[in-house]
Amino acid sequence: MPRRRPGRVRAEVEVLRCCRRNTLNPILGLSRRTLCEIVRIEETRNYLWPGDVGQSLRRWRSFVYEPDHRLWDPRYPGCTEWLCCGDPFRARENLEGAMLALPRRAARELRVLVSALDERY
Repeated sequence: MPRRRPGRVRAEVEVLRCCRRNTLNPILGLSRRTLCEIVRIEETRNYLWPGDVGQSLRRWRSFVYEPDHRLWDPRYPGCTEWLCCGDPFRARENLEGAMLALPRRAARELRVLVSALDERY
């Protein structure tokens, strides 16, 4: 049986430590490893903050499942504050950026969830 490299073992331990430190609501439908990778990119990328991917997915999901989602007018986005009301198209852009930053396996898992919502939209 091949031996795992010490660097890889240390990297996995660091990812687990990041997941325990960042106690955010998990995204249903994703594996624990993917959640740890999401936490890692949220901590290392300057365009994401902790919990951003989960919040963006919830915002995009709520927009897609709203009965009047096709009536969204970008000229009247509520109070125009992203952190307050949330722009669903900006949330979708954040998800795309996260999928590009994630490793292949993790990006594939997240892409399955997002593509199902895109198909419904």
